Amino acid sequence: MPHTIIPPLPGTSRAHSILPDAGRYLVATLMTVAACGDNGGDTQGDTTAATATPTNPTTSASSPTVPTTTDSGDSATGTPTTAGSMSASGTTSGGTTGQVSATGTGESGGIKFDLPTPDGGGRETQGVCDCGSELEFSYIWIANTNNSTLTKLNTQTMQEEGRYLTRQDGQGSPSRTSVTISGGAVAVANRNGGVTKVIARHADCDPLRNGQPGLQTSSGKDDVLAWDQDDCVAWYTAFPYTTQRPVAWGAGTLNEVTCKYEDEKLWTGGCQEGVDANVWVNRLNGDTGVVEDSISITGFECSSLSPYGGAIDSKGNFWMTNLVPGQDRMAMVDAETLEFKVLTPPITPYGMTVDTKDRPWLASWLATGQASAARYDPVMDTWDLATNNVAYVMSGIQEDAKGRMWMNYWTYNNSMTGGIIYIDRETMQVSEPFEISQCERRGLSIDLDGNVWTTGAGCNSAFRFNPDTKEVATYDQLDGPYTYSDMTGWALQNNTCSNPNG
Repeated sequence: MPHTIIPPLPGTSRAHSILPDAGRYLVATLMTVAACGDNGGDTQGDTTAATATPTNPTTSASSPTVPTTTDSGDSATGTPTTAGSMSASGTTSGGTTGQVSATGTGESGGIKFDLPTPDGGGRETQGVCDCGSELEFSYIWIANTNNSTLTKLNTQTMQEEGRYLTRQDGQGSPSRTSVTISGGAVAVANRNGGVTKVIARHADCDPLRNGQPGLQTSSGKDDVLAWDQDDCVAWYTAFPYTTQRPVAWGAGTLNEVTCKYEDEKLWTGGCQEGVDANVWVNRLNGDTGVVEDSISITGFECSSLSPYGGAIDSKGNFWMTNLVPGQDRMAMVDAETLEFKVLTPPITPYGMTVDTKDRPWLASWLATGQASAARYDPVMDTWDLATNNVAYVMSGIQEDAKGRMWMNYWTYNNSMTGGIIYIDRETMQVSEPFEISQCERRGLSIDLDGNVWTTGAGCNSAFRFNPDTKEVATYDQLDGPYTYSDMTGWALQNNTCSNPNG
């Protein structure tokens, strides 16, 4: 059920979108979460987004057709599938199992925690509501760039339990994913334009969404349903962009009665090269996909790799970066006022995230500034660099529950290749390297067990690294996994639940 964006009037910097198809939306039922709250944010912008009176919307959406597929997606026309044999050096059941191999010593599993705290502590109850997702419900959502699909991979069993088209024409080139604080839904941005929301729990999917009684949804890699036939694909919002990568969920507002977050918003950025001088940031209604706010970020130039990354802080503010050496940019959009600020970082950013003290972190492209990463303090308006060891970055970066900022690397002090390192959140000290794989890797994320995940775009694999045992497990049935963002929802949970200002 697509939505169409109405561009702003000339000379304005804020627009509103059309209304969607009536009666076609799924409101995701989220898991029990804590009263971590959203206390708004102080205005930090030195450039204010202008406000325009919205124009009358018009609707453009296709009506659902009678489905011709069943629970098996193989018979669906136009459905991309990935061929290849599957073997396992490990035992799993259900879903799709690729080659799951393990190296290292010690028991698998790692740190077990429900509440993310900087020292890796246990679960904390605030009132009657607990913070975050259930430990038993842990998925990583990986975009398969090559065939415009999205993989739902169980982080504990290493089983692929669903694969979904991200755009009707199969030409979306999906990249970044973001997961809600409960783990109940994911959004994926297509580089070639458009954002898709998928529901994680089958019980929360609409069994009548495709017009056929009973739940029809993908069960794995070889079961991709045709567009508009999967009942767990909640909505798709079209954008007239030629480049669209950043996507990030906000936590929403806690309902103290139901212990569920409501009014969740999704942020994304993009632009049309050759048309837009600056990047646009859009805030969507998480239940419907309707664009509620759209802001032109003056001073943040539009190009093929701008914008590039995005993340949310504990106040719901949206941070965004580009990847344009010599024209380095980072911007913040205030969640309350929609005012924004554009900064020039001291390094060229690649991966980016926000830590539990609301400080943006940038992984350094090719070790610019002779640093592995940079940390920005928005209160002091100062930058700190990680320089004791220099890792040539391989995009992804994310903080774990012990205050370690993990990231991929190409080379480490001009030697080893193909691993990950961590940076101490406070001292900025870079750790020793941990070798993972020499294939071209991109994304990095932390799961609810404390494992570090990295995606191998060059070998169609995802690697799970246990920081305690150093064990590495591999899933090898992906197709161009380029994802790097909050693939598990951990970053949002960690920031929202652990931040003393959140």
